[in-house]
Amino acid sequence: MKRPCAFPFLLLALLGCGSAGQELHGVYAVTGTAHYSIQDIGHYSSQVSDTFRVSEGTVSELLLTDAAGRCFLLADVEGEAVVLRRGSSCTYPGDNGLTLTVTLERGTLSLSGGSGRFDMAGTVTATAWGRMYPGSFFQNATLTRVEP
Repeated sequence: MKRPCAFPFLLLALLGCGSAGQELHGVYAVTGTAHYSIQDIGHYSSQVSDTFRVSEGTVSELLLTDAAGRCFLLADVEGEAVVLRRGSSCTYPGDNGLTLTVTLERGTLSLSGGSGRFDMAGTVTATAWGRMYPGSFFQNATLTRVEP
């Protein structure tokens, strides 16, 4: 027998109703700051302002994709959080001809009432001037649902 759904104090509390994470499906505005530390380039921070779609995954419970198609993050529901899978990556154009490819080591997404946190960290490879430069990154961001 399927248990009835209660009033959603946390969107994730509804996981017993439907497929895991289905309540999270939708489009979210993401804003925050990403910080990079890259060998031979230095420390670099940039504003994060993006739109992500959360949908059902095929090899994971959830798939997070950005509007520009540069980022595909696999994620699974674990308790009251969504945990991003290690090894997922995104590629972004940076300043002064840099291209940044970030690879996740850890990340979480948590929502309450249509808004929440979207934090992640891992390695970064900057490509510029015909060379690759290794480093690390972390992002602290908020997200707000803009479409169901």
